[in-house]
Amino acid sequence: MPRLKQTDPPFWDLRRLLLGYELTGYSLGDILGTSHVTARRRIDHPEELTLRELSLICRRAHIPADVLRDAIKF
Repeated sequence: MPRLKQTDPPFWDLRRLLLGYELTGYSLGDILGTSHVTARRRIDHPEELTLRELSLICRRAHIPADVLRDAIKF
């Protein structure tokens, strides 16, 4: 029986974008003003990011808003 290609989980492109900009738990924690554990959890589960946190990522991590908006897919 042939193997089926698995689809990426929701918000996987956003996670891939954050990791592509080398945002680790420590650097994202400094950007968001949260603990490093919370920031790592936000990277692992990007669907939990709030609009405030997304705007902080745009401003402080210098990720263009259009790129960030395009990465958010369900």
